[in-house]
Amino acid sequence: MRLVFDHLAIVAADLEAGADWASERLGVDMTVGGAHPKMCTHNRLTRTGADNFLEIIAIDPEQAEPGRRRWYRMDDPVVHEMTRAAPRPLSWIVATDDLDAMLGTARDLGLDLGRPVQVSRGDLTWRIAVRDDGDLPEAGTLPVFIQWPEGPHPATRMPDLGLSISGLILRHPEPEQLGRYLSGLGVRDMVQLEVGHPGIAAEISRSDGPTVLID
Repeated sequence: MRLVFDHLAIVAADLEAGADWASERLGVDMTVGGAHPKMCTHNRLTRTGADNFLEIIAIDPEQAEPGRRRWYRMDDPVVHEMTRAAPRPLSWIVATDDLDAMLGTARDLGLDLGRPVQVSRGDLTWRIAVRDDGDLPEAGTLPVFIQWPEGPHPATRMPDLGLSISGLILRHPEPEQLGRYLSGLGVRDMVQLEVGHPGIAAEISRSDGPTVLID
């Protein structure tokens, strides 16, 4: 089964505020993105490699309520509160070529990582695992799995603003247990583990400046 780090989702309370944050912290103007009608969210995007990217995502006030829980805990009042101060990396996403089998592997490990949901943005449609309650197990330190359609990776359609994700750090009060889960899922080598309050940090390298740590 193919497993590749795909993207980092940074949740913002407001998409324009998220774009301003990216300009200030990362020195880039993230203008490309679109809306997700199924989840009633919208985003800004930039490629960070040939097959991976950085996403800033927020609830879209122009769309009606989706009639279901949104992804990435975006309906959680705690998330609303924490992202008012600044956007936060809340999920890391791994691409697979067999989403159903991957979720079966997770169930065998006793993990509920969601069920396959088909979503779209513009003319692009894909499948992604989303829990019905919108939760992110282990506070987002476990990955979300995605399956893109065959063909070029969507990152090839995104602007290259000179950023790359040089490191993903997962903080957890029991990193050894988290590491066993990640090994069982086949993704342990994609991340670093640290002891701490559950959460994600990322090292973002800029072509025109120093590496920035966001958490």
